[in-house]
Amino acid sequence: MGLADALVELARQVRTDTVRILEATPREALHWAPSGTSNTILWHAGHALWLQDLMCIEVLAGQSELPKGWADCFAQGSRPARVTHWPHHSEVLRLLNLQLQRITNLLATATDEQLVRVPARLGASRNTLGWIIHGLHDEAKHCGEMYLLWKLWTRSAR
Repeated sequence: MGLADALVELARQVRTDTVRILEATPREALHWAPSGTSNTILWHAGHALWLQDLMCIEVLAGQSELPKGWADCFAQGSRPARVTHWPHHSEVLRLLNLQLQRITNLLATATDEQLVRVPARLGASRNTLGWIIHGLHDEAKHCGEMYLLWKLWTRSAR
C-alpha cells in the first residue's frame, strides 16, 4: 500500500463521518449555536469542504474548485454571524460527496514522489503529504465539533 492509498482510506473515513452527522442533523439544528458562539453544524460541514479544497484540491490540482463566494461563508476567519445567505445543506452534502470523489481521483494518480514534494507556490512550510494530512486532521476535529453541537442541540430542544 502506497502513501496515496492510505490517504484515500483516511479521506473516506473522515468524510464519511462528516457526511453522516450532516445527514442526521434535523433542519432546525443546522444553524443552531449555543449562546455566545456562532459556528453551527452547517458552518463546520462547509468549513470541512473549504479546508479540503485548500489543503488537498489546490495542493494537488493547483486551483480551487469551490463555487464562487463559498470562502466568504466557510473560510478560516469567516464571520458566520454576519452571513445572510447560506447554501442549502443539500448542496453542502452534494459538494462534500463530489469533493471526496475528486480527492480520491487526484490521489489515485499521485506518486509517492509527488506526495513528499514541497509545493513551490505554498512555500517550504510542508510537503504535499503534510498539507493533506493537516486538512484531514482539521476536518476530523470539525466533525467532532459538529457532533458536540448536535448533542447540545438535542439537550436544549427537550
